[in-house]
Order: sequence, then C-alpha cells, then structure tokens
Amino acid sequence: MSHRLFCLKLHPRRVQNGVSLIIVLIMLVIIGLTSAAAMRSATSAEKVTNSVRLQNLAQQYAEAALRYCEAQLALPAPVATLDAANIVTTYSGDPNPPVAWQNTQTWGGGGGANASLTVTPASWVYSADSTNLKPGRRPECVVERRFFTMASAAAVTAFQLANAGVDPPSSYLITARGFSTDYTPLAGGGTTESGSVVWLQSQISLK
Repeated sequence: MSHRLFCLKLHPRRVQNGVSLIIVLIMLVIIGLTSAAAMRSATSAEKVTNSVRLQNLAQQYAEAALRYCEAQLALPAPVATLDAANIVTTYSGDPNPPVAWQNTQTWGGGGGANASLTVTPASWVYSADSTNLKPGRRPECVVERRFFTMASAAAVTAFQLANAGVDPPSSYLITARGFSTDYTPLAGGGTTESGSVVWLQSQISLK
C-alpha cells in the first residue's frame, strides 16, 4: 500500500492583498474627510472676504455722504434739507438736549432730525458704469447744530442783536450712514433687516 502525503500550502500573498484593500479604503475615507474640510474652510473664507468687501464699500459710501453734507453746509445756499430751519438745534443750557441721530424716526421719517435728512446724489457716490457696486440704499446724513454758550433760542437772538447779526459760537454735528450693496431695511427705513450699515460722524465749525 502506498501512502501519499498531502501538504497544505498557505498563500500569504492573498492575506496581504486583503490588508492592502482595507488600508486603501481607510486612506480614501481620510482623503475624503480632508477634502470636505478644505472645501468648507474655503467656502467660509470666501464668505468672510465678501462680507469684509461689502463693509468696506459701505464705509466708502458713508464717507461720501459725510463729505457731501460738509460741503453743502459751507455753501451760501445748500440743498433745501440743510436749510437752517430744517436743522435741529441744541443749547448748552438745555438739561435734556435732543440727540437726533440716535432717534429711529430721524432715519425713518416723522421725527427727530428727519427734516435735515439728506440723500447723497448718485453722481456723488458712483459712476454710471458701476452698476454692480450700487448700494442697496444711497448714503445719507442728518445735521444737528449745537450752541456752546447759549441757554435758549432767545439768548441766541439777543446775542445776534448785540453783535451785528454775528452768530454765537456753535458747531454742526454731521452723522452719515453708508449701505452695502445687499442692504435691506425693515419697514420704516430706520433699522436694518440685512446687509451692512456703516455710521460716521464729524463735527465742524463754520466761520
């Protein structure tokens, strides 16, 4: 009787191939997660950059409104909204002087310093070919006049009579607002629903 010896041979290559597949799959998952994180980071960075750009535009528009109203006040005949009769006046003797620019009605209509609300002309803000950079609302300003040493309107009149019509010391507080291209106001126009709004102020004395 003859006996045959059977030998079982292991195939380590097949085992290695299985391990390689698992490693490749893990690497693909890692690469996918890394790519997703990179895309999310790039999207966030783009949104931040766009927001900064829109805010910078709003600031430029606010500066344009501020310069426009300063220039108008220096003219002998400014725009109608900046006539003396439309400018809110405060006196040093007033215990509760109105702070008109903080009043929502100033910017929405019907109160505060709304009579002096001046919208900057389009030609002052942007050119005809800059259609993509137009703000959601043209920049605007309001003006308040402050008398430093007078207690009332009657005191101002008395000073003018005694000094050949010369006004007592005073200054103009100009508050300007600039809006981004994606600006949207709430009903009434005094507050913001979306977009960027930049506020700037200057105080000038005319002699």
